[in-house]
Amino acid sequence: MSRRSLRALPVFWQVLILLVAAVVIAQAAGFLLLFVNPPPRPQFNRLFEVAGTLAGERRDASDHDRELDVRLQQAAPAPRPRMVSDAPLTHLLAQRLGRRDDQVRLFFEPDRSDGSPPFRRRSREPFSVRHGETIFFTPLIAAVETPRGWRIAETPPPPLIAPWQRRMILWLLVSAIALIPLAWWFAGALSRPIRSFAEAADRLGADPQAPGLVEEGPAELRVAAHALNRMQARLADYVGERTTMIGAIAHDLRTPLARIAFRIEEAGEPMREKVLADVEQMRAMLAATIGFVRNTGAKGERVPVRLDALLGAIIDQDRDLGRAVELAGTVALTIQGDPLGLERMFQNLIDNGLAYGERVEVSMRGDGTAARVEIADHGPGLAEEMLSRAFQPFVRGDPSRNRTTGGIGLGLTIAQTIAEDHGGFIELRNRDGGGLVAICSLPLMPPSART
Repeated sequence: MSRRSLRALPVFWQVLILLVAAVVIAQAAGFLLLFVNPPPRPQFNRLFEVAGTLAGERRDASDHDRELDVRLQQAAPAPRPRMVSDAPLTHLLAQRLGRRDDQVRLFFEPDRSDGSPPFRRRSREPFSVRHGETIFFTPLIAAVETPRGWRIAETPPPPLIAPWQRRMILWLLVSAIALIPLAWWFAGALSRPIRSFAEAADRLGADPQAPGLVEEGPAELRVAAHALNRMQARLADYVGERTTMIGAIAHDLRTPLARIAFRIEEAGEPMREKVLADVEQMRAMLAATIGFVRNTGAKGERVPVRLDALLGAIIDQDRDLGRAVELAGTVALTIQGDPLGLERMFQNLIDNGLAYGERVEVSMRGDGTAARVEIADHGPGLAEEMLSRAFQPFVRGDPSRNRTTGGIGLGLTIAQTIAEDHGGFIELRNRDGGGLVAICSLPLMPPSART
């Protein structure tokens, strides 16, 4: 099975196949261990070897010999717990040493294992006799009395980890290390499609006009991507229909407003001026609504844009008109975007600051991944509960809707829409020294895409 066909399977079957593969590899390593590594051989002591050790003889140790610790002490040794003594064996050891029975001690633990399962084991003799020689597989203590004291030979305590156990642990570690690449590939095969799906969904949330998700990977992700693409298409159709309806209503209302303005000309002077002022305000609101609808539906071509040059040109135009706009600080930053849309966004933020503050200061900096443009005014600021609501359509900082203190409440909405279309966002904060600052964050263009 190829990697592509495996990734196309449901996640359950991917996990099952990879787990079976891991088990097969582990079992193969275990069988290799059984055939390559020899089984552990039991170590034991023969009675004549014990006698030779007590007599001070030196001999070459074989792989089955169990080491004996030799020491000298004045008192006769005492047996350890569970150790027993056997008079005939003690007599046999005394004969081989040429001593009396009372000058020899022999203690050992009984050998209760006959190789059968624990629930079927039966008691055996406390020692084993093979080929006419007594053999001890269990710990023992043997001693002989000498003119300088008792010479004692005893088996040392067993090691915490036997040599064959160390070999088994080593093989298990080798098997685990051999499984690491498979586990790494297994984790990547599962997480990569999920990560790609999450990144694509995040791009879709930042830019509603982003291309649809690629329907690939496990069956579950393909179904989810298909559902998300259908949802995006339905939302686009829904928003398009509502936007078209709002634009049509706003466009059609201009005709009755024109008739009202024509007919009011015959009214008296005081009444005519008030009604005409209301008509002009309604016309301005309709024009702003139509502009908002057109901006929402139209997407300009995305090209590399130098934010420092764009902001510099906007500020120069405002200063030529006598507006109090200052450039506090800027750096050379490039993003991928629509120049006309970005110009309208920054102009709306500047106009909003000038409408409620005496002057506006613009600054810009980058953090490696995003450009951060701050447009600060010196006005009264906003209540905390209004900071998030200010981006909603037709919400104004001045609830009186006085035309001299601002527009109809679409400037910030349009600016936020343009920022989101470019994968960014705008947030409002009150300044410590008074006034409001609009912070616009836009993703920078990767260096590799600027060439």
